[in-house]
Formats: sequence, structure tokens, C-alpha cells
Amino acid sequence: MTICTENKFNTIIFALAGILFTGCVETLITVQVFPDGRYSMSFLTKGDSTDVFDHDFPHPSGSAWTTKIEKEHVENDEIWVMKTNGIAEGAFLFTSRDDSLTALRHPIQIQRTEGFFATRYTLLNVFKGRNVYLKYPAFGKSLQESDNDSTRWLDEAFYYMCSAGIKDLQSDPETTINSDLSERVINHIHNTLARINQKNLFEELEDKQYFMDQMLRPFQHDLPTGYSTLLSHATDIYEEELELTSELKDDQFQYRVFMPGVITSTNADTISGDTLKWSFGLNEYINDDYIIEAASIVYSSQHIQTTILFAAGLLLIVLFLFYRRGK
Repeated sequence: MTICTENKFNTIIFALAGILFTGCVETLITVQVFPDGRYSMSFLTKGDSTDVFDHDFPHPSGSAWTTKIEKEHVENDEIWVMKTNGIAEGAFLFTSRDDSLTALRHPIQIQRTEGFFATRYTLLNVFKGRNVYLKYPAFGKSLQESDNDSTRWLDEAFYYMCSAGIKDLQSDPETTINSDLSERVINHIHNTLARINQKNLFEELEDKQYFMDQMLRPFQHDLPTGYSTLLSHATDIYEEELELTSELKDDQFQYRVFMPGVITSTNADTISGDTLKWSFGLNEYINDDYIIEAASIVYSSQHIQTTILFAAGLLLIVLFLFYRRGK
């Protein structure tokens, strides 16, 4: 999917209206933690070209990562496969866009703590929650119920975009307006959207800028010149956020972890031999963070044996001294 341009809000709406349409995209993530604390990660994503390359779930990139793209033919369908492998250390932030405040982020951190008797390893990978039910509950319900009626949540989503855009403008000294006026504008937008029939709103938003101009016309003598244009641009990032969330709907993840030593704690769905396994999709982080965590320990047999020998030798010396003293 493409980001809305030229203030054509209907681009994203038509895209979102087909939430049911998208094919399932599967991503297998494998993490293997090495004894020295470094870790390898491999990503394998399968789907059609639109879903694999839409950047909703990013593979890491850079000099430390290698990516290979292949095309498979399954019956009459073309399946694209993207594979990425690399080695990292410590904390790493995966994101589709460093310059975006709304892009999906899933930071990973692996720590190695060395002690005399044992070395402990901890893994924490967070898929940041999308906060959908805090921003536009009707859209979240539509996603989870596979409801293709985009008009049911359109007013709620657009109101959130506008109010968030005004808040951003208020945080900039160059675009701030009187606080009472901003509250009046927000209330007016809410009331206006509540009065418009949802299907009519769908048509009105075909040209977002024109709709914004008309909606703020009652404040034309109170607002600075060009304020509606500023607000229209301020909502772009929140359109992107909504679009990205919708693209994640059919993404399914299989997550595998291999840790050194003995597992001491984990929230894995299943443990098979030395493999920790998680399976999840958007429903697991549609609102709150989805957290993957595991901990393991590797005991130092050499240090333990040395300590035992030292303690045994010390005990023998003490017993010998007691024996000598008693005799």
C-alpha cells in the first residue's frame, strides 16, 4: 500500500476498506544466543509481493545484515520469500522508519551477566502496542471482527487524527493558537463529524484539504491564515499510522529462541527440547505491548570443581589441626 499523497484521504480509505482482502503473510524469526552474549537473528517472510514489500514489518538492514529475495511457484500462485540474517550484540531497535513516530517498533535486548559460578543470559523483545482501542475503538473492533464496513469507524478515526494534529500544532510555538480557541475547534470538529452520515463522510474525504477548509470555515476570522492546510498536513502521520496498523492485520509471526545453558524462566507458548516457541499476530499487540522474554543460566563446572576442591582441602586442614590439638 502507498501513503496518502496530495491530501487524497480516500487513498487510504479504499485501502483500508479491503481489510478482509489481504493474504496472510507469515514471518519466522529465529534468535540464537551465543555463549559470548552475541546473538544471530534470521527473518523469513513469505507472501505475495504486495504484502512482503509493503514495509509494515521491517527486516533489519545495514552492513551487518544480508538479505536474499526469492520467488516460489505454488500451484498457480507466486510466493515471494525474503530472508535476512545477521549478528547483533546488546540492544537493537528494529523499525520500518527511523523518522516516523508511528512506525512499528520491536526493540530487542540480550544481556549476559557473568558470575564466578555461573553466567546468566536474558532476552527481551518487545512488539510495541498499537494502542488502537485507546485511539479508535471502532476501528479495532472492525479489525478483530473482519468487518469490511470502513464507514463504521471513519468519523472516529478522522476525529482522532484531527485532535492529535491540533495537539502537535499546539506544541510548536510557530503554529500554536489560543488554548480556548483550540478547544472550540476540536469540539466543532467532533460535532461536525457526528452530524455527517458515514457514507457521505467517505465521499467528503475524497479531497481531505477541501473538506478541512469547509469544516473550519466558521473560524476563518479567528484562525491564522492557512491553518486548515497546516492541520491537514499534521494529520498525515496519523493516516500513515492507521494504514500501517491495517497492513499488520494478516501478518502472523512464529518466533523461535535458542538460549545457552538451562532455561530458568520464560513466557514462551511452548518449549520443545531446546527451542522456545511463540506464535502471535496483531491481536496480541493491537493495544498493549507483546513481550517475549526468556532467561537461562550456564554453570561454570571448572569454578565449581575448583571451589569444591578448595573447600575439601580446607576442611582436611581444619580436621588435621583439630586432630593434632586433641592428640
